[in-house]
Amino acid sequence: MPVPLRLLGRARTQIAAAYQARCLANNSDIELPPEPTTCCMSGCANCVWVEYAKTVAKILGDNDDRARELVLAKIKDPNLRVFLEMELRNLKQLRESRPEEPKK
Repeated sequence: MPVPLRLLGRARTQIAAAYQARCLANNSDIELPPEPTTCCMSGCANCVWVEYAKTVAKILGDNDDRARELVLAKIKDPNLRVFLEMELRNLKQLRESRPEEPKK
């Protein structure tokens, strides 16, 4: 029985995301914290993946784009991916719109 094409598309997307995450992680000597295991998959306001992305961005020197790529490559659920993409984009915009604090 042939596999529906839409399922092949999802599998291909997941495989590509996993490969991308592996490549991004292997290209650096930075040790990332362990992935969150307490996600409820509901897109809650205090999502553990958003906090994880903030932590990874700080480790990467406030590199929001790379942190977003690393985190999203680990997410397999398409609904959670879209939610996280939106939240992480908003966090980046908030950080960029804030005036820089004077260094003491």
